[in-house]
Amino acid sequence: MASDMTILVVDDEQIVLDSVTKHLGKEEYNIKTVLSAQDGLDAIEAEKIDIVLTDLMMPEIDGLEFMRKVRESHPCIPVIMITGYATINTALQATQLGAFDYIAKPFSRKELLAVVGRAADLVRGSECEDEKAGKDTATKGGLTGKLKSVGDHCWMMVQKDELVMLGVEHAFVSTLGKVQNVYLPTVGDEIRQGSVFMQIFTSDMRSHPVQSPLSGTVVEVNERVLDDPVIALQDAYGEGWLVKLKPSRFEHEREVLGI
Repeated sequence: MASDMTILVVDDEQIVLDSVTKHLGKEEYNIKTVLSAQDGLDAIEAEKIDIVLTDLMMPEIDGLEFMRKVRESHPCIPVIMITGYATINTALQATQLGAFDYIAKPFSRKELLAVVGRAADLVRGSECEDEKAGKDTATKGGLTGKLKSVGDHCWMMVQKDELVMLGVEHAFVSTLGKVQNVYLPTVGDEIRQGSVFMQIFTSDMRSHPVQSPLSGTVVEVNERVLDDPVIALQDAYGEGWLVKLKPSRFEHEREVLGI
């Protein structure tokens, strides 16, 4: 239910706050808006916030510094960067510093709902509340339900059935230009940690390989990515997931990855 999520929107332009409130309010999210980063920090300390949307360019404390402060005190809150300066550099900087994702102005209602929906799914599936409460968790390696960036361009999420979902980082895809097609392994294939398990082919005829963070057997492939990679990879953390893997050396390889 959307109503179980409180979203804090931080932007120094009232028109942006009104627009986000209008779009998200229709989905019954609880929306709180503030006009400055400092007010945003105060709001996070005063009440439970599940997701933060923040502008990149703000006076006094900019979006990147604000995000750093949020992650220092509340690392479980996903931060989505709103930017009118949607260049490759700012997108990469935001995601490398820990942003869940970014959305460029002017954005459509569909684009906004997609990125917020992914963040909400992550919050609902995470263990953050259990960790704050000091409760024991019975998840494999402490990663179940958490999206974790691994390697140069890849993310992984351990699921409740102990399968691992693999995907590609949105920031990486955004640097490639027009995607022509995608190569993925087939169900039953054995892949090794460090081997190329996915290649993106762009319109300039270049191949962009992605290495697997784990060894294991492919048990499911996302046909949506194969059928329409341009659309699917726009939602890199949602509909654009790549494969589901049954890992064969998870405990050893997670140590190699440092997770």
